[in-house]
Formats: sequence, C-alpha cells, structure tokens
Amino acid sequence: MTRPDDPALAAMLGLMPDYLEAMREHQDGDTTAALARFSAVMARSGELPPGHPVREAMDRVAPMLEAMRAVAEGRPAEMPESRPGASEDELAFHLMARGGLAMRQGAETDPATIDAAVADLRAAVELTPGGHPERVFHLASLALGLRQRAEVRGTLADVDEAIAVLTTARELAGGPEHPHWSFVNELLAGLHLRRGDSAPSRLAALEGLRGYAWRVLLQPNPASARAVAAEAAREAVAAASRCLVDHQPADALRALDAGRGLMLFAATELRDPYTRLIDAGHRDLAERWRATDRPPSSLRERVLEVLARDTGLLDPPDLGEIQGALRPLGVDALVYLVPADAPAPGWAVIAPAEGPARYLALPHLTIEAGTDIERYLAAMASRDAGAVEPEDLTGSLDGLCAWAWKAAMGPLTGPLAGDGRVPRLVLIPMGDLARVPWQAARDPGGTYAVERVSLSQAVSARLLCDSAAADPVRLTSAGLVLADPDTGGRAPELRSARLEAYAIHQSFYPAATYVGRRPDGSVSVSGAGTAEDVRAWLRADGAVAGTMLHLASHGVIETGRSAASRLLLHGEDLTADELVGVMTQARRHPVGLVVLAACHTGRSIHGYDEAYSLGTMFLAGGARSVLSAQWSVPDQDTSLLMYMVHHFLTTERRAPWDALRRAQLWMLDDDRRPPRGMPSPLRRMLQETDPARVVAWAGFVHWGQ
Repeated sequence: MTRPDDPALAAMLGLMPDYLEAMREHQDGDTTAALARFSAVMARSGELPPGHPVREAMDRVAPMLEAMRAVAEGRPAEMPESRPGASEDELAFHLMARGGLAMRQGAETDPATIDAAVADLRAAVELTPGGHPERVFHLASLALGLRQRAEVRGTLADVDEAIAVLTTARELAGGPEHPHWSFVNELLAGLHLRRGDSAPSRLAALEGLRGYAWRVLLQPNPASARAVAAEAAREAVAAASRCLVDHQPADALRALDAGRGLMLFAATELRDPYTRLIDAGHRDLAERWRATDRPPSSLRERVLEVLARDTGLLDPPDLGEIQGALRPLGVDALVYLVPADAPAPGWAVIAPAEGPARYLALPHLTIEAGTDIERYLAAMASRDAGAVEPEDLTGSLDGLCAWAWKAAMGPLTGPLAGDGRVPRLVLIPMGDLARVPWQAARDPGGTYAVERVSLSQAVSARLLCDSAAADPVRLTSAGLVLADPDTGGRAPELRSARLEAYAIHQSFYPAATYVGRRPDGSVSVSGAGTAEDVRAWLRADGAVAGTMLHLASHGVIETGRSAASRLLLHGEDLTADELVGVMTQARRHPVGLVVLAACHTGRSIHGYDEAYSLGTMFLAGGARSVLSAQWSVPDQDTSLLMYMVHHFLTTERRAPWDALRRAQLWMLDDDRRPPRGMPSPLRRMLQETDPARVVAWAGFVHWGQ
C-alpha cells in the first residue's frame, strides 16, 4: 500500500479538492464551471515535467477523469480498467470513480447497475484505512450511492445504512475544519428528512453550515471565496426554510446568519487576530502570527482551529446574543427578509428585543424577472449621478413602493403600530431584496414606511453584535471632510457636493480638515482629496483628527471576476480591500461616523448576500455608524439631504440613524423650512429640485449603532 505521506499521493490528493468541487458544481447544474475546473485539474498535472511522480500519478487517473468529463458533457463514456500492479490507493480511487460514473450524477435508474456501483463504492471504503485523508469522502460517496438505491427501490433499509455511514464520516471529519464537513452534514440532513426525523435533520443542516465560514476563510483568492460564499447563502436559505417548516424560527435565524457576509467576515477577521488569540490564552501563537507579513497556510489553519475551538469564531450568534445587542441599541427587532421561491412563500424571520423569535409568511415577497419593479431596480443600479429620471420608469417606481408595502412592510409593521412610539427595525434583506428601498414602501393611503418606522440595515446578526459591543464614539467638531476631488476627467464634477461639504464643514465641524475642491473649484490648501489624505486621517491621533468622516465624491463598483469597489479620488483611488487593511490596523483612532455621500457606496460587489461594499468595509473595520448610498442620488438632492443629516446630528444631537430618518422626513415635507444657518446656495436648491421625490431621499441607508 502507498504510504499516506508518500509525496506522489500527497500531491495527487492536493488536486482532489478542485476535482471534487467540479463534481459538486456539475451536480448543482453549473456545467460550465464544472468543465472549466476539470480542464484546470488536467492542465495543472500536465505542467509538471515528464517522469515527475505527481504527473505520473495523474496520468494514471486521467482516463477516469476524462470519462467523468464525458459524462458531464453528455457524451458516451466507458470507465477504463485499473492498471496491473495498481496500489490499494489507486485501486480505491478507481473503484470510487467507477461507482460514481455508473450513478450518472444521480440519473441512473437501473437497479442492477446501481447495485454494482454501490458494491464498487463499498469496496473503495474497505480499501481505505481509518486514518486515510480520503476515507471521509469515500464514506460520503457510499452514502450517496445508498441514497440513490433507496430512491429507486423505494425502501428505507439503504437510508438507514447511509445515515450510519455518514455518522461515522462525521465523527472522522471531527469538525468544520474538514473540507467535506458541510457536504457530509447536508447529505445527512436530507437523509434524516427522508426518514421523517425533522429534529436530527435540522441539527445536521445547522452543523453543515458551520463549515462554510471555515472554507471561505481558507480560500486562496476572492473568486474561489465568492463561489463558496454563494453556495453558503443558498444552503443557509434552504436550511432556514426547513427550520420554519418545523416552526423553529430561532434555528432559522442561526441558519440564515451562517450564510451571510462571509467574505466581509473573512476580509476582516484574519487581518489581525492577535487580540483574539491573546484573550483565548494563546500568546505564543499570537506572537508567531504578528511576526510574519505573510503567514503560511499551516499557521493560518492552526490559528483558525484555535479561534474556532476557543472563541466560537465560526458560530453565528444565537437569539440571546442577538437580543443582548438589540437592547442597548434601542432596536425593537432584527428582521431577516427571505425572498419567496415558488411554491414556497417568502419569510420575515424576526428576532425581537424581548420574547421568543417569530416569523411571518410573505407570499408576495419576490422580485420577478421582466417585471416593472425589476426594470426599475436595474435602472437605478446603473444610473449616473444627477441623471434625470426616465419618464417611462416613473410608473415602475410607484409600483415598487406599493409592492414593497404589500410584500413586507405592511405585514411587518402592522403589529408595531398603536403605542405612539416610532419603532426601530434593523433589516437584513436576502438576495435581490437588498436592492429595494424599504423605507420608501408606501401604504394605500400614500404614507411611506419611513414615516411610520425607523429602518437600519445590517450585514449579518454577527456583525451587528460586534457593532453593539463596541464602545460608542462621541462626535466632535473635528473630522475629515472630502469634497469632489479632481478625478482627471474620469467622472463628472459634483458642484453641489462642494457646496454641501463646505457648508457642513463651516456650519458643523469647524475644526475638521477639509480636502478636495472648494465651492469655487479651487483646491484646498489642506489637500487635493487623495487616497493618502484619507489614509493619513484614519491613522492620525484621534484627539486631533476627530471622529467623523464625510466623503462627497464618486463611488464605483465592478462586479464579476475582477470585482472591486472604490472611491474615485485625486490621483489613485481608494479600494474597499485597501480600506479594510487600514481600518483594521492596530492603534488606529476610533471612528464614530462615516458618511459616504457617494453613489453606489452601499452596493455589494460580491453578491447581495455578502453586503461587501465600501460602506460595510468601514463598518467591519470598526466605524460605529455608516451612511451609504444604494444608487446614484442626484447631486443637488444629495447635498440637501446630507446637510440636514449633519444638522440633526450636531444641532439636535440625534443618533446617526435618527438623524438620517429626520432628514428624509424633512425632504418629504411639503412645508419644509431651511434651518437657520443653511447657506444661500443650498437654499436656492430648494427652488431648483423636488426633494420629495423618492429618488432624492430613499437611496441612503444607515448601518451600525
């Protein structure tokens, strides 16, 4: 038998994760991605020199991989015979591959063929000793075969054996650090459900979700991390739905949070785990991490193992922890909005500040492709700042506001009305629901949700708990105000933003540093509004620098494989990834409020369930509150709204979430009056625009404390 530490075997097993991921992608229906990954596996082995043991090992399994590729492409395929003199490891791999090929990714229905495949898979397990790195996967493959045979024959005996096999596999895996932990638990959850055992099914599904955070943290690049995070979001919603069918909303909350914001979590959590390691009693490990700029993968895995075991790093908060965060923030409830997936309804899963978790079925909570609502949201996501709203979309906006009330905000806020107090909710909208301006939901009488309830948003319950645990940071008259930096023609000028920022500086933060351009277009003597201006302020002594950051500039997002979010500044831009590096540096002064008066700073670059944006990067990096934009709010309207936000923040000493809401109500008020001290250029804007338009005030969202 080949030894487990044999270099050829180890290298071959190093290619297995990509091969197995390709198989999973094909099983999930993503044939394009699966074929690309199959090709990558073969190419990586082919790059090695002739005679290299790893290349020889892969050459031996290449016919099997090619046969599986043929199945993935729908071509006829025959499994080659094992070579004479094959080792037990090679033979086990051959049997496992042959059995999987015979199953045809779950499409085989001939009982005799399935029996032969199960026999192959069982033999592969028998050839794999207990300490072998692939035994867990071989056990899971056998369980898959048993499940398929049970479905074809309609019996439960194979289901029971598959459950026993997977229970052994889970024990061998040990915990979420194992690469097949999620796969084993998800398969086990489905089998328990087939058996009618809802509680074990639910618990297995929740256990499986713990593995996704680990997998995202260990991914070598953003593209692979994004794929794992997207899978986590899908599995989280599926697990939460099972919990709700069992009337277990507290478990549904845990499930949903396990699949939220994982890339943001990964981007910040391992920037500097020094303090966490010290608190967990692992000073030596903390010092080893701090001593290297590029921690090796072995050290990274060891740190994650310790943090997961001793600090609960990978576990989403339970209901008690969430309630412990809501009460000091003055929040009545945290609400997950889960879109409908016909024939199942959508859901509002609610963690109240007091009492048990609950849920509401919301059958209309879906954004259907091709509808006026979807067209409007897509248009808003791509519009330039200051663009005139297309006339043919006006009706779509009216429909969107009415739909948002009927689909969610009406049923959600109805029970909260009647005590004369404005309730405060924190929303976590899942999937495409993150594009909806929920504060603009309008009831049949024409009243907007913002007039009835105060709304904030959160990346996840995990991050909300972190924000609530941080000490509040008081705003002072100092800070940094950045206004319309010269981008060298890459974006249009924001003349109103200069007026806004200069007025905010003069009226509310006279001790702040002002960088960028003044109202007359000249450059401030304090700086041109560069990335270094922002970096230097974030690193400065807090007693002098202040705690408020106001950025009135352009924001840009790019999605796809080269996903990025950045602020357009003078010279080089400031990216979200660089920003989090600065925000998580040790000894950085605390930031109480970040106001991003820049378009698209609230839009996620890695999918809506990740909420990975410039705004949330500031939040995850320790800023206590963030205001960011979901779309390109017209320039003049942004200026009016931002001035009023700072007016309520400083003159009336309102909390950031309350200041934003009051500013939005002021924009809606036909009898609005400019406050004393509002500069005349801003006053004139009131005659040049209509601040009550939804596009003028509903695009800004509050995050954090």
